[in-house]
Amino acid sequence: MIVLDYTKDSELFNKTAKKMAENIGVGKGGVQNTQIRKFYDKVLELNDKAKSVDDEEFNNEILPFIKMLNSKVAYASQRNSGGGKLVNKSFVDMMETSINQIRTKKDLNTFKLFFEAVIGFHKSLEGRK
Repeated sequence: MIVLDYTKDSELFNKTAKKMAENIGVGKGGVQNTQIRKFYDKVLELNDKAKSVDDEEFNNEILPFIKMLNSKVAYASQRNSGGGKLVNKSFVDMMETSINQIRTKKDLNTFKLFFEAVIGFHKSLEGRK
């Protein structure tokens, strides 16, 4: 279970992110780095927009699009490519669990940092296959 609060999980950007990268996997049945980057780029974009708005604008103009990522992940989980799904259940679970915890700009930034750590560990696993 991911808790997007590094004060409660001091290993959020380390052991928790590494375990998630391992769960997401590489190779057959795993998620390709390009798919992960596609979603991370969207999170980056939303996080950058969030920096320049107040809390009310964040709630009205950005948070709905953060929540909409759940539908994009669900769609990707049903699309086939190269004999498998674009994203696996572990990736869907990570995204849903994380997105559902985002309520503030700080939450979004923490998710961005966590996602960044997951990508780093995932990329290192990709090099070992």
